Amino acid sequence: MKIDLGQAASTCPLRCAPPAKRLVTALAASMLTAGWTQSAIANQYSQGAYISTQVNVTADGKNIVGDAANEPSLAINPLDPANMVVSWRQFDSVDSSFRQGGWAYTADAGAHWHFNGTITPGEGRSNPTLDVDALGNFYYQSLHFDPSYTFVQDIQVIKSLDGGRSWEAPVFAYGQGGDKAQMAVDRSGGTSDGHVYLNWRDCLAEKCFVRSIDRGASFQPPLAIPETPTFGTMRVGNDGELYLAGRREPPEFDEEHQDRNLHHHLFSRSLNARDPAQTPTFDTREIDLGGLAPLFLFKQNPNQYGPIGDVQVGVDSSAGAMRGQLYVLATVDPPGADNLDITFVRSGDGGDTWSAPIRINDDAQSKNNWNWFGMMGVAPNSRIDAVWYDTRDSGNYKVSRLYYSYSWDGGQTWSKNVPVSPAFDTTIAYPHGSTKIGDYSTLVSGKDGASLAYTATYNGEQDVYYLNVFPDCNQNGQSDVTDIERRRVGDTNTNHVPDVCEAITVAGDFDGDRDVDQVDINRILAARGSKIAAGDPRDIDRNGVVNLLDARKLVQSCTRPKCATN
Repeated sequence: MKIDLGQAASTCPLRCAPPAKRLVTALAASMLTAGWTQSAIANQYSQGAYISTQVNVTADGKNIVGDAANEPSLAINPLDPANMVVSWRQFDSVDSSFRQGGWAYTADAGAHWHFNGTITPGEGRSNPTLDVDALGNFYYQSLHFDPSYTFVQDIQVIKSLDGGRSWEAPVFAYGQGGDKAQMAVDRSGGTSDGHVYLNWRDCLAEKCFVRSIDRGASFQPPLAIPETPTFGTMRVGNDGELYLAGRREPPEFDEEHQDRNLHHHLFSRSLNARDPAQTPTFDTREIDLGGLAPLFLFKQNPNQYGPIGDVQVGVDSSAGAMRGQLYVLATVDPPGADNLDITFVRSGDGGDTWSAPIRINDDAQSKNNWNWFGMMGVAPNSRIDAVWYDTRDSGNYKVSRLYYSYSWDGGQTWSKNVPVSPAFDTTIAYPHGSTKIGDYSTLVSGKDGASLAYTATYNGEQDVYYLNVFPDCNQNGQSDVTDIERRRVGDTNTNHVPDVCEAITVAGDFDGDRDVDQVDINRILAARGSKIAAGDPRDIDRNGVVNLLDARKLVQSCTRPKCATN
């Protein structure tokens, strides 16, 4: 069963219930009244053509009542894009603070998810993230607690050789006492292909970075990165360069002066981490994203005691003109009335210089509009995808929904923001001892669209959902990329945007719909043998006569197969 909550834009569609030991939303209550059991509550929720499918489900695809799942990460098999893995923090009961490493895999592009239990049952784990190598092997890293569950004993990396169906023995990766580890795997195809990199916060002697040069079989001792960037992400460049974006944390949290807890943004890079014979070195610089990053350590915000989202870094890996460009996206506290915005900068020289920041969210500036948990990916055809949590429709810090925007020109301009999920309350269903909806969600871009794993409370509890988003300017429920490839629409100026969405003139389009189809051919056929003025556009071959040859030539320019009109 699929539930479309897309019409409920201005309020939480489930009338977002208050916290309780067993949270049951108005939706769940109505189903119970109608004879449904809670375990039968649907696990798909839609906003127009965009469908969110629950990942942490039973073997028959139903919601697990009373658990909690947050902080999801996602990776896609480069050899089989239908094979994806999602990881998360798994709380078997919201009444317990004990969390383990959850994971699920799909073999059918996210239509069905298989959650076979925690990755090392009975062991405490937190902050899991995923990546994948060029051979299709998945890597799962997480903080690993001691047997008494009192401190982070180490960080471990666990490898899957069969698409996420099973996992090898955990590998020690240092990280005692650490927090919020991030991982990147090299898929560059060069000599560093298969290198695994980890970076975390709260480390010993500021040494928060480790490297594996044997595909995760072992890790070299920790090293320091200048200024110790945290709350960020890492990406590997086309030639094995390593890039990291994050934040500079103050040495201590100031409870009395909240403005002193704002974080500046940092960009770090290593050009020799790819060389297994060298000790990695980094240079770090501050970058301007149009605002600073606050900490959510107060009650009236969307993620009460959690972060606003990780700083995102991306690299263009296409074969086109934008190959190698670097991008950084972040959630920031800008000057003025806005609480939070999603902003973006780009670099065309490897990170030496950066553009002026661009605000991606197009809502009005308001103290009630929170744009947060920004996610970004860069597709192999150079499209940049951005998704974030957004309160613009509710005007209430408690109620967010996901919004989406994309760019085809390296982030210089962005598409109109569109909602891609129903609304949900981010301030309910906290697991015991964890007053937040998590620290991050994850987006990975592909050619046709972007896949993301995020946390929402549609069932009245924290659950992980998979969502595929895609550019759809003509609102036909299909990706513009596939529309153009299959000639459902034209793209005569080859800018990846269907002509029907642009204010342009298309040669051979006589009825003004920016498609060349049978209607336009009929206009030529109707004018055969008639007198025409010089330069008449129906005279395709410019021989001064409109005839059957013009119609045949126009057929070659049709924007749809067989010159169909729809």
